[in-house]
Amino acid sequence: MTEGRHQRRSIFPGLLLIVLGAIFLLHRFDPSFGVGHLIRVYWPLLIILWGVAKLIDHFAAQNTGQSRAPLLSGGEAALLVLLAFVLIAFGFRDWLNERFPELDIEIAPFQQSFSQSRQLAGQEIPPGAHVLIETARGSITVHGGDGRDLRADVNESSPGANESAADARMKSVDVIIEQTANGYNVHPVHQTDFDGAVTVDLDVQVPKTANLTLHTSHGDINVSAIGGVVDARTENGDIEIHEAASDVFAQLQKGDARISGIGGNVTLKERGNDSEIADVVGDVTVEGPILGSTVVRKAGKTTRITSPWSNVTFEHLSGRLELDSSDIQLSDVAGPARIQTRNKDVTAEDVGGQLDIVSSHGDVKVVYATPPAAPLSITNDSGGVDVTLPAKSSFEIAAFSRSGEVNSDFEDPSLKTTDESRDGRLNGQFGGKSGTPGPKITITTSYGTIELHKSS
Repeated sequence: MTEGRHQRRSIFPGLLLIVLGAIFLLHRFDPSFGVGHLIRVYWPLLIILWGVAKLIDHFAAQNTGQSRAPLLSGGEAALLVLLAFVLIAFGFRDWLNERFPELDIEIAPFQQSFSQSRQLAGQEIPPGAHVLIETARGSITVHGGDGRDLRADVNESSPGANESAADARMKSVDVIIEQTANGYNVHPVHQTDFDGAVTVDLDVQVPKTANLTLHTSHGDINVSAIGGVVDARTENGDIEIHEAASDVFAQLQKGDARISGIGGNVTLKERGNDSEIADVVGDVTVEGPILGSTVVRKAGKTTRITSPWSNVTFEHLSGRLELDSSDIQLSDVAGPARIQTRNKDVTAEDVGGQLDIVSSHGDVKVVYATPPAAPLSITNDSGGVDVTLPAKSSFEIAAFSRSGEVNSDFEDPSLKTTDESRDGRLNGQFGGKSGTPGPKITITTSYGTIELHKSS
């Protein structure tokens, strides 16, 4: 019988708070201590602690005549959830840092960060020299100058239990400018120690004629006003390159790319988020499993976008291409264009050259502001097709929809629409002089409707 007896409170929440506080204190005074490793190895001690607390509760309740505390109260459950969250966070952080030390993940607010800046002595370099700039962790900013000097401003930052500990780490890092057989190299030394990498941001001025190779494992790259070739790569960060007079090569794993005002060709290899390329004199090539959106505006020569889901090629873009996870939109192309894709809707407007579209599981829409002067071919699987032509157009058409319909706003005795076994067909010629038909329009689709519209 326990009626009328006061229920004893468990000591387990107090012990949990002591453990939680000890973990925070240990990490605060020695961030390098492997808290996550201890958790992954010795987590069963928490079960032992729980059992010891319950035994103490049981014997104490017998001695005082109180009723025993419940096996797990609501407050204890909440504390266990909090403790589990903290332990998982520390364990996951240390696991990542062991396998990917360049990430150098810290858990705020238990880790403070301190920084310091300095300027390196400049060096005069010859026109057209190759300059390699790299940092294991940090951002790289490069801008072209009118002189022949190579100059660098350095900003270092480091986490630490206190300012003196962070300063000691930063003082061990040196940034040098050295001449090599291939040119000049700007880079930090002793940047990585037992606690990870000190962040070293580099702001570098080079002669406008310099050729650049830039690499950071974790940081942004920003380049402007360079006349030579630019080769930039980051594993985790954004890339911005503006007003470069020669070829540009860029590669990124995570982040966005912004490239504009390029006098040569642009090659972008990405597994990043969003990219935008504009005002390019030469060719544009984008390769990789594009995860975000890709925008191209005003490309003088050939543009190629290649991914596991889409292949797009066109020439002389005065308008815009936008490709994302669900759509491809292309407008104002003077030359030919070819689009091959799946699981995306396609919209193409005002393509001056031959247009070929191969698609599946998406709708296709093509619009001409002026009468087409080159052939149009659309092959679609499980999607509709919508084509709009000016009323004064002349063309020869062969359209077929399996298990679908064909509808046309154009009327001419030579245009024949038929429905056979639920299949739609449109064949014939519209406009043009006898014996000289306009460009050929070929449309094939399945399980979708073909619409041929007339604009004024």
